[in-house]
Amino acid sequence: MCILNFKEWVYSEEFKNFYKSQPKHFRDVIKHQVSRCGSCGDGNHFYEIQKDDDGYLWIMLHFGSRKLGHYVCTHYNKIAQDLCEKWYSNIPNKDLAFLPLNTKEGKEYMELMSFCLTYARYNHEIVFEKTKHVFGDILESHFITHNYASIENHFGHNVVIHRKGATSAKEGQLGIIPGSQGSCSYIVRGKGNYDSFMSCSHGAGRKMSRTKAKETLNLTDEIKKMEDQNIIHGIRHKNDLDEASSAYKDIQTVMEEQKDLVDIVTKLTPLGVIKG
Repeated sequence: MCILNFKEWVYSEEFKNFYKSQPKHFRDVIKHQVSRCGSCGDGNHFYEIQKDDDGYLWIMLHFGSRKLGHYVCTHYNKIAQDLCEKWYSNIPNKDLAFLPLNTKEGKEYMELMSFCLTYARYNHEIVFEKTKHVFGDILESHFITHNYASIENHFGHNVVIHRKGATSAKEGQLGIIPGSQGSCSYIVRGKGNYDSFMSCSHGAGRKMSRTKAKETLNLTDEIKKMEDQNIIHGIRHKNDLDEASSAYKDIQTVMEEQKDLVDIVTKLTPLGVIKG
């Protein structure tokens, strides 16, 4: 897959028909996001240069559909909440609202989610193409998805698995568990643990909100923490503290508590990081 494939996809009849079938507000978002394909985004999204214990360089990317997925999720979650209220559904709270897959709305959501995943894949591939111009040939690359839903069979039933803040960890499946910009990340191999629906964590996870991080963390301390490790970073102002390493859980503890879900293949140490 390369940049030319992305252009072919955008100009394909399949894409054009899909685009025309969407309501105007989605067409506007899709058109805008397609023009941004090949870029990182903001928040906790990153582009990181790392090394493993054998001295090999790794490139780790974390970004996806450039808010397109968030837009789709927010839109259809509101529809689900309205419909569940209309149906008098017996759910504990509105955050558990659902869309039956055989309804018009359910089919629309699954189709748009699939589109977002395809877009995210092209987004990564384009950035990798650009990366090759700097680092030369990259021998191998892997694409791992999270924040999505898939139909799978667990405990003898076909169910919809929502992996929000989680990634698939089927037996033998490679995965990525990032730490923070000031800590190690891990390449892992899934154990296929049935009790976790064959999933593992997507990363270290936050231990404080973005607001609390900006209010409580010390800018000088966080800069020193990065520079003591010789990590090239972009922490310059108080507003950058929402992604400081101290805002995240200890990655070693996180890995220890999911050793029944994955085996560690490689530990990666950050050398330089660009945050969105």
